Amino acid sequence: MATPSMPARGDRTAPTFDPHQPRELRRYFSDLDFHFGRSAVGDEQERKKHACRFLDVDTCELWESLTTFTDATKTFKDFCEEVYRLYPGSEEERKWSVSDMDKLVGETSRVGILSLSELGDYHRRFLVITVFLLSKARISVAEQGRAFARGFQLELWARISQHLQLKFPDHFPDDPYNLQDIHDAARFVFHGTTAAYSATPTDISRAAPAAPPTNAIKAEDLATMFERLTDTFVKAITAQGTSRPAD
Repeated sequence: MATPSMPARGDRTAPTFDPHQPRELRRYFSDLDFHFGRSAVGDEQERKKHACRFLDVDTCELWESLTTFTDATKTFKDFCEEVYRLYPGSEEERKWSVSDMDKLVGETSRVGILSLSELGDYHRRFLVITVFLLSKARISVAEQGRAFARGFQLELWARISQHLQLKFPDHFPDDPYNLQDIHDAARFVFHGTTAAYSATPTDISRAAPAAPPTNAIKAEDLATMFERLTDTFVKAITAQGTSRPAD
């Protein structure tokens, strides 16, 4: 069986890299390694050229200007290491930071979580970042729980906190809840709300006027009643004056 050739640039199987997404760089090189093995590309310089060939024009020119690209004594690994230094956050050791976690929490708190799907999105993104930070001992489990809780707006957090207090009555108030317990409580609060957490209250000025009660008294009927009552009162006074004995 013939050895397959490297894919052409733009081919659906070709590896891609977006320079605005530094975290994709490691996957890009991983995809290249797959194709190198599949196509039996072993020459170091040829590997460097293929790595640049799939890029946009500006990025390609940048990579080809690197010393490790032009120097034939430098290996493809040397070239990759120099490329990594061009994209902070692309290195395995620094792909996530505490500031990334704080940014996610702040944005989520500002926008708000209105549905189960949005809760799931926040939880997944938070988990990816904080599991990495935990593995590097850059945050603690307690800090993870506190940070996750800060992502909820006050009204929603009050409901989540109430559920947690009922579920864990012996939990000390100053101790943070762990991430899984908070997530479970939030899911409970959102249970059955696939569309929105809360509907916007109806503006009173826009509300439809209430239908008058069926036994309401019309203005005309009220005037007639007063007229009859007045007539009866006058007749009673007149009759009383007529029947009074003379002095």
